[in-house]
Amino acid sequence: MRPSGQILTSLVLAALAGAGWYAYAHRAALFGGESPAAVAAGGQPRPAGGGSGVPGGGQGRGPAGFGGPPLVVGAAVATDDGGTDVRSIGTLAAEKAVTIYPQVTGIVRAVNFRPGAVVKTGDVLVTIDDADQQVAVDKATIALQNATAARERLEKLVKSSNATTVQLSDAQVAEKQAEIDLRSAQLELQKRAIKAPFDGTVGLTDIAVGDLVSSQKAITTLDELTTLKVSFDVPERVAPLVKPGATVKATSDAMPGKTIAGEVTAVDSRIDPAARTLKVEAEIPNADGALKPGGAIAINLAFPGEPQPSVPSLAIQWDRQGPFVWKLDGDVVHRTPVQILTRRSGVVTVAADLDEGDQVVVEGVLRLREGLKVQPTVAEGGAPVARSGEPGVPKKADAPDMQPDRKT
Repeated sequence: MRPSGQILTSLVLAALAGAGWYAYAHRAALFGGESPAAVAAGGQPRPAGGGSGVPGGGQGRGPAGFGGPPLVVGAAVATDDGGTDVRSIGTLAAEKAVTIYPQVTGIVRAVNFRPGAVVKTGDVLVTIDDADQQVAVDKATIALQNATAARERLEKLVKSSNATTVQLSDAQVAEKQAEIDLRSAQLELQKRAIKAPFDGTVGLTDIAVGDLVSSQKAITTLDELTTLKVSFDVPERVAPLVKPGATVKATSDAMPGKTIAGEVTAVDSRIDPAARTLKVEAEIPNADGALKPGGAIAINLAFPGEPQPSVPSLAIQWDRQGPFVWKLDGDVVHRTPVQILTRRSGVVTVAADLDEGDQVVVEGVLRLREGLKVQPTVAEGGAPVARSGEPGVPKKADAPDMQPDRKT
C-alpha cells in the first residue's frame, strides 16, 4: 500500500474513534442521562428530561434502574393475633407405677397372672409356700381359745370369791398375748400371698413355680394406664403464662393423625438456671391403653396474645443493630427496627412501629438507604409482583433472612 493510502486509513480510524468518544461523553444530549464529564465534575446522575439531581429526586423518563429512583416491590403488613405456641417433647409415665417385690423368702407355689393382664386391687398375683405359716396360725388360734376360756372361768370364780382379782388380771393379760400371737401368725401367712396394690396392668415376669424368691427379687411391674402423666420443659419467656388447668394438645407416633387433649397438673417452682426452662407436668387420658409409659410424646401449648404486625420473611433485614424492615412512606423508604416474635410459613410476627396495611419492601433492598426515594410496586393484596428480568428488580431476595426459626 502506498504511504498516502496508509495515511488516509489512519485518518479514517482516528475520526471514527473520536466520534465514538464524543457520543459516549455527550450521551445525555443524544440519548438522555448524565454525561460522565458532569458526574466527574461533582454532579449527581440525573434522569433524562430534567430532574433535581439529588438522590431520590424527580421521576425520570428513562426506564427504572437507568437514572431513575430504584424500583422496589412492597407487601402489606398484616396482623397476627394467634398468640404464642410452645412445642416440646416429653416422656410418658404411668400415673401409678410400682415394681412388686415379695416381703419374705420362700418357694413359689403359684403364679396367678399373665403379662399384660388387667388386675384389680387385692388380686393375688403370686403365692409363696405357706405351710409353716398356716400351722402357726392354727396353733395361735388354739392358744387364744384356751386363754379366752381361762379368763371366763376366773371371772366366774371371782364373782363367787373362789379366785382373786390378781389371778383374773393374769388371765386377761394371757388372753391379750394370745390375740397378738394370732395376728402375728396371720400377718406372716398373708405375706405369702403377693397381691396387687391397685388396679392396673401387670408387666412381664421371669418367675415360675418352684423358684426360690427373696425380698431382692422383683416379681413384676404394675402400671395404672388409664391416665398417663408427661413431664416437659417450656421456655422461660412463657413461664408466667403456664398455669395448672391449662389445656395441652398431645400427639404420638403410636397414634398417627390423632390429637389428644390433656391438662396441666403441676408447674415447677424454679427455672433451670442452665437451660433457662421451666418443668411442667400434664395428664393425658389413655382409656384404650394405646400409649405406654416411657414413650415420647409431642406437647403443644397455645397461649392467646395481643395482635401483632406480621410481615413476609423476605422483608426482614439484618445489620449491626439487629433486624429491621424498610417501610414505605409513599415513595420514600424508612428503616424501621423490629423484634422477631414468631415465624410461620414465610411470615414473621414482629413487635415494631408498624400498622396493618403499611407497606414494607420485600425486593430491591440492597440499593436502599434511609430517606431514599423509590419507585414502589405492590401486587394486589400486598403480594410481591413477579417481575423477573425487569430492570431494577432482583430475581430473588437481595438479603434473605438467615436467622433461625425461634418457634419453640
